[in-house]
Amino acid sequence: MNSNIVLSGNLNFLNLGEILQLLGSNGSSGLLRIMSKYAPNPGLIYFLNGNPVNASNGSLNGIDAVYSLFGWVEGEFEFSTEDIKSEKVINFGRMEIILNGLKMLDDGDIEKLGPVSFEKEPSDLSGKEPTLPIIKGPLVDYMDVVAEEERFDGDRIVEEGKHGEWMWVILEGVVDIIKETPKETIKIVKIGDGSFIGNISSFLVEGQIRSATAVAAGNVQLGVLDSQRLSNELAPFSPEFRRLVISLDKRLREVTDKTIDAYIKKKKVKDFLKDKKLVMEPDKNEKRLFSIKQGNAFIVRKTDSDYVHLSTLNKEDFFGHVPFLNMGHEPYSALVFGSKDLEVKKLVPEKLRKEYDQLSNTFKNIIENIGTCILATTMMTCELQKKASLKKSAKK
Repeated sequence: MNSNIVLSGNLNFLNLGEILQLLGSNGSSGLLRIMSKYAPNPGLIYFLNGNPVNASNGSLNGIDAVYSLFGWVEGEFEFSTEDIKSEKVINFGRMEIILNGLKMLDDGDIEKLGPVSFEKEPSDLSGKEPTLPIIKGPLVDYMDVVAEEERFDGDRIVEEGKHGEWMWVILEGVVDIIKETPKETIKIVKIGDGSFIGNISSFLVEGQIRSATAVAAGNVQLGVLDSQRLSNELAPFSPEFRRLVISLDKRLREVTDKTIDAYIKKKKVKDFLKDKKLVMEPDKNEKRLFSIKQGNAFIVRKTDSDYVHLSTLNKEDFFGHVPFLNMGHEPYSALVFGSKDLEVKKLVPEKLRKEYDQLSNTFKNIIENIGTCILATTMMTCELQKKASLKKSAKK
């Protein structure tokens, strides 16, 4: 028996997505083995500081191997702490892998491993609501919880368009984040234990208005965060770091609004980009980070069929490589376009990383949760725009 095994269990109790979240929140390095009686050899995923860097499953390697293992819904797993010497071939963050893997499994793009193989059913383009995975965070630090509240199924915790200065952490339960459209209500993301409701700007900037509605999906236990302490914690940090945190908050608001734009198809993104200049392309080796001095930058993802406008950035917003954050945008998964008058200032990512390392666990968890919600909302935006394009094609 491997004496370095620190976690083991059954896939019926923890699925691969939940295992990846758990190992990621602990910043674990080592080897995850997944065993199934329907496979001759175990699937292997190598981790470094909480993120998968390589994997193998039969003839598959890298990210393809990881995605295939989402189909192993029965079996056992064990994680052992080891020195990882495997080459880094996976450049996606763990949350992007989790959300992609769960979506591919739900869409039938990943074969479920079992005694019987089923043929993939034809895609349903009739308007089926996408299945949303539940976004969870790490264990809650109760030192930052000043009170507890209980909400019941259907209760509105915050409402879009209203002012609010409070933030909550979900102690137990699930909450739907929704947006209202002229046609219907759209569920943007589902968040669970360890995730946060509200935004950092609510206690840093006066007059902030809620950008979405949070509704309890079943009974929910909430922890009210000490907003004053969190606000005071950020005060000694550099202006660049504080602006980056506020800009991150604004980007989540932007992506949420763009989800609705994608749903109602307000504009053709290709036409919108005609007078914009390309300033950054997806590149796994891109390490630059900029803040905007003048003009605008536009975050755009290119899909198989179209361009998806994810966010419009303004003065003092940032774009580029943030070493402590993965939100499924630039510099790995999206392009950056600029207005003709765009002027930028180069930032030092290593300096910002050192400041991030000084934050409390709660503040780090809030920042990571925002990044994860940006990623999940981005995927929803792309899915809705794809659906709109397919419906438009079907009518022709």
